[in-house]
Amino acid sequence: MSEPIELMHIFRSGAGFIRGQALALISRLSRRRFHTTVAGELDARTKRRLVMNRARWVQMPLPTDIHPLQQIRTARRLARLLSTQDTALVHAHGFQAAFTALLARRHLANGPVVICSPYGLPGLVQRSGLARQSLVRAARWVMREADVVVVQSDYEALQLASLASGNVDNLQVVPEGVVLESLREDFEPGAKRRLVGLDPMAAIVGVMAPPEGTGVTSFLQAARSVMALRPNVEFVSIGHGAKTEHFVQVAHHLGLSGCTVFLDERADIVEIIASLNALVIPADYPGARRYAVHALANNIPLIVAENGGLPDVVSEIKQARTVPRDDVAGLEQAMAEFLDTVPARDSDELFDDDIGFSHRELMVSGMVIDFDTVGLEPVPGRELTDEQDAIQRTIERFSMQRVASHFTHLYTQAAGKQGTAAESTG
Repeated sequence: MSEPIELMHIFRSGAGFIRGQALALISRLSRRRFHTTVAGELDARTKRRLVMNRARWVQMPLPTDIHPLQQIRTARRLARLLSTQDTALVHAHGFQAAFTALLARRHLANGPVVICSPYGLPGLVQRSGLARQSLVRAARWVMREADVVVVQSDYEALQLASLASGNVDNLQVVPEGVVLESLREDFEPGAKRRLVGLDPMAAIVGVMAPPEGTGVTSFLQAARSVMALRPNVEFVSIGHGAKTEHFVQVAHHLGLSGCTVFLDERADIVEIIASLNALVIPADYPGARRYAVHALANNIPLIVAENGGLPDVVSEIKQARTVPRDDVAGLEQAMAEFLDTVPARDSDELFDDDIGFSHRELMVSGMVIDFDTVGLEPVPGRELTDEQDAIQRTIERFSMQRVASHFTHLYTQAAGKQGTAAESTG
């Protein structure tokens, strides 16, 4: 039996999505095949998770700016650590981690293989002028020098090819890994709705707000039109980019204050998604696939941005729609498809003395009928429907276990090539 491969991951705990992906991957790697060390800026929670998975860790600051002296000092420190650990393979999570690893390798006679997972383009939006040019040059250098650049979708591959002004020959696609969280046995959608301030009997449309809030304003504008014909519809915005004063003011201006709830990032996001009648993801961003897969797993209709890699997630799913980003009319139409509609006749507006309110106030989405049917489980003795089968295939494609198998093969292959090259030069 061959010796375990000395593997080092580099990331910082502050990047929540990257940390989650790295920790979930590490927990699924065979300890007989890999000895894992993690280097970077690590918080106490991350360290505890690593100890539970029998991984070593080294606290090491990573640069946050293109400052030459800081970059060189960090690279030299990492080079000493790589030499001490006899590291054969480095998986750098993010452009900065990869930049540091590649600089460190230049200080070693027989450096490790460096695999870079960039997770999209570097932070170009916040940069301008010389800073932006320097960042682009550094990113291009990383893509040239890294042994493998792992992207999570074909769309991300196109983005990096555009940044590199040409083909990148060392790209490999490994999907974003999703850890499918089971709902609690006592989970009840109505109770969850009441807990966050939503009407248990309303038709609820949720929107996952990207970190920068991209697409949320367009969603709220579409929500205004949807609500005008469906008085029992409510909306909830979820995520780091959701609970901002700006979007609260937009909702107030559109007359949505009484039927819209804004929630920040929460530990129970999966349960909130399972309590919805439809979920909108208005822009592609790291982590969006986790929410898309959880919506599909809980039989929640899904509307995703056409501009990005999300359409690939729902390509086989009938209860999903793709809409161009910021297309208000398209969003309104897609949401309306998943809600019951009644022809807008004058008689629908009439107040009924017997029941105490108008007929149109009785309109409830057909998806609210039975909350006990949440999930993919078929009736005992029945096979999965075509839709359920398509959803199951999608879940399996993005499962973290399958992603870990991809990386196990990639690590083994890359380390084997490095070993062969070292023997030939020796």
